[in-house]
Amino acid sequence: MEQSFTAQTSDQTRQVSDDAAKGWGATGFGVLGAVAMTSCCILPLVLVSFGVTGVFIAQLGALYAYKWYTFALSATFLRYGFYKAYKPVAAEACADGTCSRPINRKIMRATLWAATAIVVVAMTFPYITPFILKF
Repeated sequence: MEQSFTAQTSDQTRQVSDDAAKGWGATGFGVLGAVAMTSCCILPLVLVSFGVTGVFIAQLGALYAYKWYTFALSATFLRYGFYKAYKPVAAEACADGTCSRPINRKIMRATLWAATAIVVVAMTFPYITPFILKF
């Protein structure tokens, strides 16, 4: 009896830790997708502002052709990350105290929202730039 309870507890603990790992993995891939979105337009400006120069910065503009692919990829990862970050934890999974110390979802949510803001800026940047340059 006790052995089956211990096995059940370890299975629930493993399930909670797997969900946490999947959530953080989706968050990490969402952030990487947001960085990939900036590679054609915003990243060259940031690199030049930090003093990084070279011919390769001009070559980053060639990645503009892949903007929609990187957007679809990053949006998919962000969507899955938001699903994992806002998905409620089942009450029966925590009934025996196996998830008494749940993952810190506030940090995960803040990271996802920051990555979403970066993706939105990267998507609108080519359309806003002409208006900014007129000033």
